[in-house]
Amino acid sequence: MPRERTEPVRPGGYLKAEKFFILSFEGEKSEPKYFENIRNSELFNNSGLIETIPLKREKNTGTNPLAVKKLLRIAKSEYNFKPTDEFWLIIDRDHWETIHNIDFDKLIAECEAEKNFYLAMSNPCFEIWLILHLKNVTEFSEEELSKISINQKISNKKHHIDTVLENLIGDGRGYNKTPNPEVFLPLTNNAIERAKALSNPNEKYPTSIGTDVYKLVEKLIIQKQNK
Repeated sequence: MPRERTEPVRPGGYLKAEKFFILSFEGEKSEPKYFENIRNSELFNNSGLIETIPLKREKNTGTNPLAVKKLLRIAKSEYNFKPTDEFWLIIDRDHWETIHNIDFDKLIAECEAEKNFYLAMSNPCFEIWLILHLKNVTEFSEEELSKISINQKISNKKHHIDTVLENLIGDGRGYNKTPNPEVFLPLTNNAIERAKALSNPNEKYPTSIGTDVYKLVEKLIIQKQNK
């Protein structure tokens, strides 16, 4: 039976939802905006059976995967969640080892021990999920794939993959970390199928270009068959 909720549910949210997805993001702009767009779209499974809670980091807190996981643990301990609710870490592989010095296999083991913690990791970053809405990465040259994988910083605010995404969008406005729902949401099924094709069933996270974001998105949207 649905139960009363005391969690930080947004206005108009489903307080009596049977299942909650609690989302914690490594990125501060693209990821929260993208999932807000899904939540507000006709794609979202708004039957009242599920609801999403995007957690917000306090200022001056860490942005690495361990900090993201800590935010989920705090939420899990403070609110009336059930074992069937799902806690999702939405993180990037970019620099997790070279900068953050994180043992990712250990992080996965810790999430598996929680039983209702899940990872949606993108390699190199969340923008690869957005690219898959617009193009299959197999269509890129080997040289371009190498540049995407390295994802070198090219300015204070941009990495190489941002320019790739800008060119694919092609509206002249660039990409400012706020995904336009009119561009991406109609192509969600394309992104899911392309991400699945890149996924290696023998890997617990994408070790090459790819993303597990589709695993979460599939659970959040109404599965419309356009095949």
